[in-house]
Amino acid sequence: MDRNSFENKSRWNSLLNDYSSYLKDVETGGRGYLLTGDSNFLEPYENSLSHMVVIEALLRAECEPIYKADLESIIQAKQLKLEFVKGLIDSYSQGKLPKTVFIESKRRMDVFRDAVKKLLDPKVAKEEIEKEKNRKFTIRLVAVSGGFFFLLSILILWMIFVLKRNARILVEKELIEDRLFEIDDLYQNSPVGFHSLDANGYFVKINRTECEWLGYTEEELVGKIRLIDILTEGSKEVFNKNFPILKKTGRIDNLRFEVLRKDGRPLYLNLSATAIFSKSNEMIRTRSVLLDISQMVLYEKELIDSRVRAEDANRAKSEFLSSMSHELRTPLNAVIGLSMWLMEDNPKHEQVEHLKNLRFSSETLLTLINDILDFNKIEEQMIIIEEIDFSLSEFIRSVSTSFSVKAKEQLLSFYEEVDPNLPEHIRFDPTRMLQVVNNLLSNAIKFTKEGTITFRVLLVSKNEDLAEIRIDVEDTGIGIPFDKRQYVFEKFTQASQDTTRKYGGSGLGLAISKGLVELMKGKLELESEFGKGSKFSFIFSCKIGKANSLAQVLSATDRSDLTGKRILVADDIEINRSIVIRFLNRWGIESEEASDGEEVVSKLSNGKYDLILMDLHMPNVDGYTATRKIRESENWKHIPIIALTASAQLETQEKIHSVGMNDFISKPFYPNELYQKLVHWLAG
Repeated sequence: MDRNSFENKSRWNSLLNDYSSYLKDVETGGRGYLLTGDSNFLEPYENSLSHMVVIEALLRAECEPIYKADLESIIQAKQLKLEFVKGLIDSYSQGKLPKTVFIESKRRMDVFRDAVKKLLDPKVAKEEIEKEKNRKFTIRLVAVSGGFFFLLSILILWMIFVLKRNARILVEKELIEDRLFEIDDLYQNSPVGFHSLDANGYFVKINRTECEWLGYTEEELVGKIRLIDILTEGSKEVFNKNFPILKKTGRIDNLRFEVLRKDGRPLYLNLSATAIFSKSNEMIRTRSVLLDISQMVLYEKELIDSRVRAEDANRAKSEFLSSMSHELRTPLNAVIGLSMWLMEDNPKHEQVEHLKNLRFSSETLLTLINDILDFNKIEEQMIIIEEIDFSLSEFIRSVSTSFSVKAKEQLLSFYEEVDPNLPEHIRFDPTRMLQVVNNLLSNAIKFTKEGTITFRVLLVSKNEDLAEIRIDVEDTGIGIPFDKRQYVFEKFTQASQDTTRKYGGSGLGLAISKGLVELMKGKLELESEFGKGSKFSFIFSCKIGKANSLAQVLSATDRSDLTGKRILVADDIEINRSIVIRFLNRWGIESEEASDGEEVVSKLSNGKYDLILMDLHMPNVDGYTATRKIRESENWKHIPIIALTASAQLETQEKIHSVGMNDFISKPFYPNELYQKLVHWLAG
């Protein structure tokens, strides 16, 4: 009876403490709302009010008569506090509350606490005294009865043990309840979502955070809705695919789901889950942790949209360059071809200089077009460094011979320094290597008024299969100021505007050279002193090659007998056909003309040809379509077809080979280049 009485009193005391805690929650929620204007703070406020009504009824029902007056004082103090808070909330408006409001709120709360203390402190003290009296009485009773009733003594000792244990249990219970409260608070108000599902996917538990995300109450979800019911169709497929994996392995991580809130708005969640299994190894429940990744998904979509727009812009740029390449190269082909014609037709002495200027200007324009296209291809990673066996010594000799002549024309000395230990043959891309060396040597000659140009090729290292080679181009020219060195490798940029006016150029040469050297897995380096000269250097690695004449790769000096060969020239522009045919006639080649692909097929049906020079862009039937038709016939399947194209884009080259053409030559072309192609495909 004493224990039950003590527990009842302790429970009543605990209820009074809970009553105080809920009033504190009311004050906290109200203050949060008044300070922030966020209506979410009113939810704990309303909950606490409802709990206080229940507890108040219990306190009154179970209150001892002696404390009823004090209890009513507490309830009155509580009521005054609530009325004050409610009045503030009801009259709330945006703006900072005066300090006096909070002082008054604190004062009323202090009145309530004093009333609680006034009741609880003497009550607890009295109960402790009563408990102590009961304990002493029990001890005396045991002492008196012990001499006569040994068995009763043991029983009483056992009862004392039970009482002490119960007291300890009560204390431990309070500690456990406090800890459980903290754990539950962490679970409910964590910034991440938590839920548990049964084996069928129904919610069995969910925290407050996830409920707020989804817009449902816990009562609406638990036992009534499955997780899959609120997923979008695409996420349902992900769920159905991974749920069996969870059952099998007991764990899944970082699954992305698109969930539909109660109001229909989408919510993106990242879910990781673990499974709980029975003794029979059957999954009975899952526990999941969820992160709201809606903002991250929004950023991802924006990045994808930006990438698509960038790719579209890049594709448009490539198409524009391809189109401009064709439109510019086509008339240049006529200009350069006609200038060659006129130079060979014994022009008057006063006309020779004009024709030279015409050819120089057109070739300069062609160089600029090629530079722009090359730079675009480097930026788009559309250039591949090939591996071709060639003679390094022939390469060096060819470059030195060409630029020593150009240096002498500018009254400059040209020196060649070649390491004797260099391999005779290497496997590399002679065309791109020549392009870099030509750019560097051309710049050296252009920017040197007097002095020397040095072309240096050194062996850095070598083994049985690989060689590392260094190429230097050094001059005694104008040099580059220290603060301008970082800009000379940028596109369309020179050391100064004065440089452009004095020496010309597009500012693309070094940018292209830098890009090509980087494709060679090297780095173009610069040493320079303003007014004293510059040195450009790069190192590249290559395989040791086999014997193969560089002349086959870089030039076409040998002449083979092509007399009697018949070639069909297909081009919709008459002047282009005339230029080609004039060179063919010089080499003893018979030729016929066709203005479109349909005429090509017609002439093939009525005659025999050894080779076809096919323009790609022709009216009615273009070169691609005509080639496909030709390759469909067994009779024409092996006729060599060389494309005449004004486009240098990699995609064009790939398409040329895909339709069955054997080779291509870019407009404008030089006679030696055309001749070399013809020798290759008509030999024998």
